[in-house]
Amino acid sequence: MSIEIDLSGKRALVTGGAGGIGLACAEGLCRAGAEVTICDLSEVACETAVQELHADGHAVQYVAFDVSDRSACEAVFAQLATSGGVDILVTCAAVVKAVPILDFDPEDWARILDVNLSGTFHCCQLAGRQMVANGWGRIVTLSSVNGQIANAGRGAYSCTKGGVDMLTRLLAAELGDQGVTTNAVAPIPVDTPMIKKVHGPKDRELWHAQTPIKRYATTQEVADAVCFLASEQAGFINGHILNVDGGFMSSGILPKT
Repeated sequence: MSIEIDLSGKRALVTGGAGGIGLACAEGLCRAGAEVTICDLSEVACETAVQELHADGHAVQYVAFDVSDRSACEAVFAQLATSGGVDILVTCAAVVKAVPILDFDPEDWARILDVNLSGTFHCCQLAGRQMVANGWGRIVTLSSVNGQIANAGRGAYSCTKGGVDMLTRLLAAELGDQGVTTNAVAPIPVDTPMIKKVHGPKDRELWHAQTPIKRYATTQEVADAVCFLASEQAGFINGHILNVDGGFMSSGILPKT
């Protein structure tokens, strides 16, 4: 039996929606019938993504802003409230830098925390208020297996994703009785432009060696998990960190094949 996800009439906001996982999530939500707004830091990137989605027959809006800017977030959510508010929030906006922890630049550390953790908090808090007022909502945060284990060189990124996991659980605990569920999707590396910048052949070889399904995740596979968690069918799933990882987090030492 297949699960048919119907999000007709639901208003969705996808941060980091101009590319990679965010763009795939926006497309998946559109296919399920949601009214989607994407946001990203670059207006040019947003325009390009919207044109791509429009070409596929999806009516999508966009707004360009920095999720780490609280005032900008408040202005955007105030505008969205005029058309009924946000029913589904997917937080994909993130930045990464791969540097050994002893060499990590404090300014880079602060920026990554501001975007990945504080930016997620701003959007979850502001969307959550609208969802509670409407009596229904789905928050899906984008985490990572790097938030659960210490991978060398991931520094601030890993710390932010561990924080996103806890934020997800806190939101689930506090909002669950008000019609709002909060869950996270935590993939291994996904074939996106961001990952291609920081992962070379050696990185891929190491990840493949430790993953039972010997490859990275696809954006579509992550988006499918997100859309399910945003659906009515996932209504009793709350506070869960869903690993989309090909078995990575379930494995120990894998024999060579």
